[in-house]
Amino acid sequence: ERTRLPVGELTVRDRAYLEEWKERQPVVMPDQVGVDGNKVPVEIVSEDEANEKFIYRTPHFEFTTDGKLTQNLLRDVARNFEATYELLKALPWGIDPAPEDGDRFRALLVRSRDRYYSEGGVKNSGGIYFGSRKLFIIPFDSLGIERLGKSYTKASDYRSGTLVHELTHQMMHNWLPLLPAWVVEGTAEYTNILPLRGGVFRVSAARSGLREYIAFLKSRGGVPEPIPLEQILTVSGDQWSATLDHDAETSHRMYFTAFLLVNYFMHMDGAGDGRVFVNYLPAVNKVRHKLDTYQEAVAALRRLPGVEELPGGRFRFPSGIIPPTPPEELATPEARAAFEKSTMDILLNGRTPEVLMNEIRSAYRRAGVKLL
Repeated sequence: ERTRLPVGELTVRDRAYLEEWKERQPVVMPDQVGVDGNKVPVEIVSEDEANEKFIYRTPHFEFTTDGKLTQNLLRDVARNFEATYELLKALPWGIDPAPEDGDRFRALLVRSRDRYYSEGGVKNSGGIYFGSRKLFIIPFDSLGIERLGKSYTKASDYRSGTLVHELTHQMMHNWLPLLPAWVVEGTAEYTNILPLRGGVFRVSAARSGLREYIAFLKSRGGVPEPIPLEQILTVSGDQWSATLDHDAETSHRMYFTAFLLVNYFMHMDGAGDGRVFVNYLPAVNKVRHKLDTYQEAVAALRRLPGVEELPGGRFRFPSGIIPPTPPEELATPEARAAFEKSTMDILLNGRTPEVLMNEIRSAYRRAGVKLL
């Protein structure tokens, strides 16, 4: 008799075995992934017109808006949320999306840029995911939503790319502290270029995604000049955010280059089957599992009687209580650097950084893209 269990309910040892088993399997990309657009249930939790607060729920999301959505728009937003959830589960990256807190992922859709910025939105951004707040925020103009009487509906330029990009971050929330910025942003760019219609992603288009992405960029003003490869590999998350806030042109180049790297590892490296990148992610995932266990232990510590939380993430507690220790890979800056080097070595796959960079440049030169 077979029993089905969510991956999150397995022991650390069993999860490690599962990851090792996955590494031995062939990489399989689905042709298409999505939901039946007419069967995504949407619950109207509340529609408070006086206070401009409208709350809706789908099986995996709760999203709040400050403008009432038409039924047509509500149905489309709901199925795009749920389709992105299914996409992240189906890609061979080992993502098992689970809400950061509670039963559902949370999102906030706001009518104005002023509200977006007041909520912490960064200039030159189309949307933002706050890991600390467990919240994804996007302004209406990033989706192409316009007013129709007392409600809001899809405009002629309605689009879902930014929504998919930020939802990808949200689906990968417990990975983000462990991944370099180029992987964080490159994977989100990779998903947002996949054609999405009627709640279904055409994943098979990923192989031709470069051509479609460049065509899209040309339609929006031109293809940016990529950032030098060695430079993009060392950009931190904080540096990325700071650039986005102050330099739209450079940030545009960074997003493009991050996509080029992820696209290379998924479709151009080696046999073109994405094996190296798919092996890289489980190595990160092993430490993520350890980090999850540590964070669960810290949460349990907080609940113990007599435990006092101090500034800087420190604790004061009665004698006899043994505090949890962080994963050895993250215990010190030196250990973290060694962990990052070990995972980068998987991508190098026996190559020197110089050889890999030359292979990437050669592959894109054949595709008509010049890299520095």
